[in-house]
Amino acid sequence: MSISSLSRFSALSVFLIGSSLAGAQQIQPRPMITSPINESQVVTLRGNVHPLAQPMFDVGAAPADLPMNRMMLVLKHDAMQDYVARKLIDDQQDKNSPNYHKWLAPAEYGAQFGAADQDVQLITGWLQSHGFQINRVSNGRNVIEFSGVEGQVEQSFHTQIHQYALPNGEQHWANASDPQIPAALAPAVAGIVSLNNFPRKPLLQVSGTYNGRSGQLTRKQPQFTTPFQGGTAYAVGPADFGTIYNVQSLWNSGSDGTGQKIAIVAQTDINIQDVRDFAICLVCR
Repeated sequence: MSISSLSRFSALSVFLIGSSLAGAQQIQPRPMITSPINESQVVTLRGNVHPLAQPMFDVGAAPADLPMNRMMLVLKHDAMQDYVARKLIDDQQDKNSPNYHKWLAPAEYGAQFGAADQDVQLITGWLQSHGFQINRVSNGRNVIEFSGVEGQVEQSFHTQIHQYALPNGEQHWANASDPQIPAALAPAVAGIVSLNNFPRKPLLQVSGTYNGRSGQLTRKQPQFTTPFQGGTAYAVGPADFGTIYNVQSLWNSGSDGTGQKIAIVAQTDINIQDVRDFAICLVCR
């Protein structure tokens, strides 16, 4: 499964998560696995090899007992589910629709747009029959998380895990070829994530350094602009925050954030000077 396809799955889930939905068209997920599982009849899941898992970097096969934790099997939904989900997304952004801002909770999304119970049971049963441990089925019912060891991956998905030594000195494990699954499961399976431990790279683009000591709490023009998907993204700094979230009046009245804390919930390499500049900006009225 390609990265762009996985991104569409993620975006679909994010748009629909929220509180409850009233009046949306209700559909029952249709089972997509209709044939008996025959281990001798397999199909290849194309596009499931990391681009850095290249023969030139290959230093050998992994041991059979290498732990493989938190692998994820991504599930498909049928064309009708896709159509109704996209229509719902449009309605949620349409002020004239009765579904405007009527969001779905994760479990509600799963009940309408996730995999059918029968498919989930068949796939989890197949994984367990190969010795894998099922960690969880996502609330959206589009991902099955499971764990095991290299030998189980090789036996069930017909691909070996190898070690790769990159020119920068990093070493990682990854599948050497595209995995295969029984053909009967293919209609319900989109791909496998995390058959490797290559870290994901951030999409961060550094536009420059914001000067928080300028004393300017409001600027009519953004300081940074960045090309984005055929258009322009306007980056913002602390001064823009006051305008966008209408807190300029709070600052003017003397509220400078004293006693408040800011938590950054993520794994990121931040510029600590930005935090210092933000604090200075709050009090530089």
